[in-house]
Amino acid sequence: MKDTVRSEALRSVSGSSILAVYLVAVLMPVFVLFSDGSRFDLAGLAPATATALLLEPLAWSAISAAFVGAYGVTRECYYGSMDRTLTGVGFARAFSGKIVAGAVVAVALSLCIFVVWTVGVSVFLARNGSTLALTGSAWRIYAGALVGVVLGAFIGGAIGWITRNYYVTAAIILVLPMVVEFALLRTAPELAKFSPGLVLAALGVPGYQDRLLEFGPALCLALAWAVVLVAAAWGMGRRKVA
Repeated sequence: MKDTVRSEALRSVSGSSILAVYLVAVLMPVFVLFSDGSRFDLAGLAPATATALLLEPLAWSAISAAFVGAYGVTRECYYGSMDRTLTGVGFARAFSGKIVAGAVVAVALSLCIFVVWTVGVSVFLARNGSTLALTGSAWRIYAGALVGVVLGAFIGGAIGWITRNYYVTAAIILVLPMVVEFALLRTAPELAKFSPGLVLAALGVPGYQDRLLEFGPALCLALAWAVVLVAAAWGMGRRKVA
């Protein structure tokens, strides 16, 4: 199992196409940062409040992690090498190896993004006469976002196995949250807060703007989404190779 995970992790970060994965990994936090211009209005805010405000977009790293988690599956489907992999190692090892490897890569990449993002926040605050203040609120954003990254990678990996199509998976994981979930968040938050992407985001910013779930319900629902989708992906995959 360890060798399979290591092999899948290395394959996930190899090749020129990995640059696109890096860009997608920062896509959602950047999208959230610029979708609300008020985050740049820091006048009168205490350093701790300003820091937390600029770190909040990291909670949406979980959605990017879903794409990273699916990449190991969709990449092979795109290049037509999945059948060869399944023949070589078997469905069970390929499935579990890709799911776990996707989560490992997503966590590693997200940690790097957290560091770079924090440095950027520090520079921005300094230029605006404030300072970086990593208080309990900031660390809770980091911790919650990281939990979301892990569960997001599992959900993304499962969706990749279910669709086995690069473009369909990208549309489900990225386009739906950016277009549908964000629209619903503004118009029907009581419905939007139960959607997968916003449930994952709520782990990093519980109760965000009084529109997302609190941490406990969000965690339970995110686990439910992950378990159901992984189980569905396993069942569909077993039937296909039977």
